[in-house]
Amino acid sequence: MSPIDGLNASADWVAKDMEAMLRECDAVIASKDEHLARLAAGIEALQAEMDQISAERALAVTDRDKAEQVLAAFRAAVEKGTGLRQSRGHTQTRLRVVPDAPEPDEAAAPHSAAAATEQREAPATSAAVTLEPEETAVRITGERSVAVMKIIAAEPDRGWTPKDIAVRLEGHDAGQEPTAHARARALLDSLARRKVLHKRREGDGRRCVFRLAAAWEAA
Repeated sequence: MSPIDGLNASADWVAKDMEAMLRECDAVIASKDEHLARLAAGIEALQAEMDQISAERALAVTDRDKAEQVLAAFRAAVEKGTGLRQSRGHTQTRLRVVPDAPEPDEAAAPHSAAAATEQREAPATSAAVTLEPEETAVRITGERSVAVMKIIAAEPDRGWTPKDIAVRLEGHDAGQEPTAHARARALLDSLARRKVLHKRREGDGRRCVFRLAAAWEAA
């Protein structure tokens, strides 16, 4: 039986016992806080990996759609060419003698020459007009990936480092956390592989920066 169960328990012993309990509770709380921090870091790393995998899947879907369109266009061209060849095989070629055109009067000659000159110049003028294809926007999926693109698009001429992005996404404390830098770097590398960001090394290759490289839109 402990002294606290007896009738003569001293106040000093009770105080010391409560102080010991406080220390035990503080140790448990600190241990649980550390455990929670590790779990939170793991969740963030998993979220970054999920964003990267989602971006890679979206890229594969886009490539598949393009390949499917190319294949459909190729099959249509083959069918059209086959039909054209078959129709030419059943057509008879006939030659017809065309009499020479009468020579124009001298009065109409200058006008005809001018008209012929205009006809020759017209195709050249129209041929000079070219239409530039519109740039297709890259569709970005994933909440964190879209957030990164919004940050970079706000200052497209700036070179962004993983630390810069980590601070913008997670606050100033993330600037001193290597794990936060790694999460930001994974997102930036994924977007660079999709050609929406341009990746470049500066300072003798020690510093990696990312810049906006293409038009984009949130999926």
